[in-house]
Amino acid sequence: METQNDLMLCKCILIIEDEETIRDSLQFFLEFEGYQVYSASNGREGLDILSKLDLPCLILLDLMMPVMD
Repeated sequence: METQNDLMLCKCILIIEDEETIRDSLQFFLEFEGYQVYSASNGREGLDILSKLDLPCLILLDLMMPVMD
């Protein structure tokens, strides 16, 4: 079972966003703050990345995207 301290140590974030400027800006600022960031441009790509990662602490995603919402 994860404790609050374990969650604070988690530094992995997945961004799923089809707008490149938004995705890149979020990634830049989150990496600047010390997070390990993975990004995808659609839902299918996001699921592929997610299947290869340990569970990220946060997933930021756009709901209406090409290929797969």
